[in-house]
Amino acid sequence: MNRRAVRPERILWSMVAMAITAPVWAHHSAVGYDFSKTVTAEATLKEFRWVSPHSSMVVVIKGPDGQAEEMTVTSATPAVFSKQGFTPRDFKVGDKMEISWHPAKSGHLGGALASMKLPNGREFKDVEFGTAGALAAQQADSVK
Repeated sequence: MNRRAVRPERILWSMVAMAITAPVWAHHSAVGYDFSKTVTAEATLKEFRWVSPHSSMVVVIKGPDGQAEEMTVTSATPAVFSKQGFTPRDFKVGDKMEISWHPAKSGHLGGALASMKLPNGREFKDVEFGTAGALAAQQADSVK
């Protein structure tokens, strides 16, 4: 039987390549959102997730039939919130706020945050999805 020995440097280089490319595989694209549209509604905060690579929130809004509907809105990284002076303590369950988002192209309720106005009047503008996300979506559409 002719077996080739596995050389340790090949294993090492394979592991390095996987470590470098893993974040690329894990990151998602903004092409699922329609950046040509913005929807605005009064919402009640149910949950806020201050996590990387993107924070998100679950809010309750009134649907077209007047019934309460939950939706998830993807937002910026914690670093973008911090640069605008926000901390996780600024987002309290039950807070009433006005939010604007770019809807999902799939038609599902939810999308990418454009901005939000908290009860104390402070406003957050999502520069990550508002600018970079829109550019990424436009580039992806132009490739099709």
